[in-house]
Amino acid sequence: MRKYLIFTLIVFLGCSTPKYKKFDYNTSANPWIDAYKDQVFIACLKESYSNEEIFKLIEKEDAYNPYDGLDLVSFNNAKQRGEKIALNIPLPVMCEGCEDGMNYYMATCLHYYKSEELDSIAKSEYRRFINQ
Repeated sequence: MRKYLIFTLIVFLGCSTPKYKKFDYNTSANPWIDAYKDQVFIACLKESYSNEEIFKLIEKEDAYNPYDGLDLVSFNNAKQRGEKIALNIPLPVMCEGCEDGMNYYMATCLHYYKSEELDSIAKSEYRRFINQ
């Protein structure tokens, strides 16, 4: 009886639907905010890596963001914010085998992208954009 109960429980939990919303490539709650955050992320990466050839290769195949509704002020603000984050990345503390100049660039830029701080800043920028 106990084995039957455990088996039923495992099957029930394994077949339950996920509690999160599935990612959709073509849908966004606010494409303007996504575009702003994307620009911060891209600027952070560009400032982090000294080899510009990397981005020339990326630009051959990547269109970056499908939404181009940012005004020049917002675009520049996002770019400056991303650059500032990249310039203030602390030196790595636990980086076994790291060579001079190596750091957690990609991870830092990505973590900032998903941060509540950037969410709040992007919403504030959006309100400024709407009210101008």
